[in-house]
Amino acid sequence: MIESGRLLGNRYKMLEKVGEGGMARVYRGLDLKLNRPVAIKVLYEQFAADPEFLRRFQQEAKAAAKLSHPSIVNVFDEGEEDNIHYIVMEFIEGSTLKEIIQREGRLPQEEAAQIAYLVCDALDNAHKQNVIHRDIKPQNIIITPEGRVKVADFGISRAASGATITHGRSLLGSVYYSSPEQARGGNADQQSDVYSLGIVLYEMLTGTVPFSGESPISVALKHLQEEIMLPPEIASELSPGLKRILAKAVHKDLQHRFKSSAEFRDELEKWLREEKKHHRGPSLISRVQFNGLKRAYEERDDFEPEEEDEEREGRRFPTRKLIVVLVLLLVVSLGLITAYRILSDLLVVPEVIVPDLAGMNLAAAERELEEIGLGSRVAGEVYSNSIPPNHIVSQDPPAGRSVRKERVVELTISAGPQFVQIPDLFGRTEREARLLLNDLGLEVEVEHDFDDEVISGYIIRQDPGEGFRLTRGETVLIVVSEGKRPFTLRNFQGWSLNDVREWLNLYGLILRNVEEEFSSEFEQGQVISQSPPAGETIRPGDAVDLVISKGRDISTYPVYTVNVHPAVPVGKTIRIVVQDVEGEKVIFEGVYTGQVFTARGVGSGRVVLMEFRDNEYHAIDTKQFP
Repeated sequence: MIESGRLLGNRYKMLEKVGEGGMARVYRGLDLKLNRPVAIKVLYEQFAADPEFLRRFQQEAKAAAKLSHPSIVNVFDEGEEDNIHYIVMEFIEGSTLKEIIQREGRLPQEEAAQIAYLVCDALDNAHKQNVIHRDIKPQNIIITPEGRVKVADFGISRAASGATITHGRSLLGSVYYSSPEQARGGNADQQSDVYSLGIVLYEMLTGTVPFSGESPISVALKHLQEEIMLPPEIASELSPGLKRILAKAVHKDLQHRFKSSAEFRDELEKWLREEKKHHRGPSLISRVQFNGLKRAYEERDDFEPEEEDEEREGRRFPTRKLIVVLVLLLVVSLGLITAYRILSDLLVVPEVIVPDLAGMNLAAAERELEEIGLGSRVAGEVYSNSIPPNHIVSQDPPAGRSVRKERVVELTISAGPQFVQIPDLFGRTEREARLLLNDLGLEVEVEHDFDDEVISGYIIRQDPGEGFRLTRGETVLIVVSEGKRPFTLRNFQGWSLNDVREWLNLYGLILRNVEEEFSSEFEQGQVISQSPPAGETIRPGDAVDLVISKGRDISTYPVYTVNVHPAVPVGKTIRIVVQDVEGEKVIFEGVYTGQVFTARGVGSGRVVLMEFRDNEYHAIDTKQFP
């Protein structure tokens, strides 16, 4: 925990903690340089200690900082100080969409479609710049008091996706919105963001998520295996057009899902335009403002109902009727007490103490109960790794309880250990293997190793192997490929863009962003700089950004003036050509009449005088400059 008042980067002052997420604690802060409020996310210690996570985090945070859209929370800065890794973001006042759904329930369908439309537009802006969110959920969508929609946590979710299995914090909150390909452990792309937003739209329309379960694993399996269905009572109220859009957004088959957030957005826009109905109730903006005022009013110390005294006046009972009722109750109570004493004397049955039967053989337990006058009945069987088959696991009533003779004691007996057969895990992702093994009741131990054949994230070995039988609770070892061994990125300075592309393709790297700058050191088309820098350790699949030279800025070159006195007779046909950094240009071509020519040259080059004879031009004089 960071103390209030701490200064980060000699610029950002920590004021107070305002929340916690799957990866970081969130603080309200102040940018002292620009005097503006900011949100500061500080990574949890376990992430800060993971070099691979930090490398991806820094790379993706820089990419997210380039995003600029009215519905995206801006990323201002990222840094590290005293092993505190943080990012600085725009501070947004408001409620998360999750809080609004929990407070108000399902939203009107026009309003839900409008929110989804704005989130789609934000995602489209990010996807065009090769930034995938990977964690769209209502907790990451903020509605301001003015009703503006803001999407948070761009740029850090890719780093988090690799750390979720290891550290486990993010899985619980995000699994309800994860696409089937993410639940399977595959790569996330813009269609994965579309699926997650489709689940958010489902929740806005119904007030709940489509799948729930006892554990995140069971929820992930449902995303993989079960179809998403609207509750019948809600489905009957929704527009057929909006139901069709929702079904396409959450389709498990990528071929039948929206190909992009832009396509999703355009369908929502078309539906909203065709929808002729106006809002049937207060807008989201007015409800957000009204609820805030209502809570503030109810928290006042002097807020009390005014009609309490009047209600008390109407609750008086006639005194005489009350006395009659009390007398009748007293008479009935005395009669019941007398009858109970008489029946007790007639029907009293001796009591015995229930013995402890746990772990006993069933036949021995039945004999012991019979000897003290108690009956027995087998209530059921349960699997047990510690108690042999046909032995007592539990009993009801429990041992030590005093009961009347002839009472039947219900016994639960052991069916012995439950064996499960191990499936073939080779070629599956770590996430998929965990889902399968945990669903069988088995524990998982994970090791990692490099492999030239199997890509990173997929299983290359398991122990025990396929078909082996284990009891629930035992452990299976899986070895997950880390792909080809990491290697050092070379220096691309001075390379052409095509040469770099070929090298990146050869080593399985991705060319993400290419920018251009003027350079006096590198020729046009050559690489000036790169990110990650040369010498950094990278893996296949990582992204590389380049800055390419546009050559030297022409405006920075000196300009020279050269006077040309052609040494040819008047009447000859001549051509005067200037060759400089701007290229080659003809300043005169025609019949010479004795004049003097002034040539202008940029940077360095020469002026060439040419004479036309024998049906072609021949160079007869050259002047260099400077």
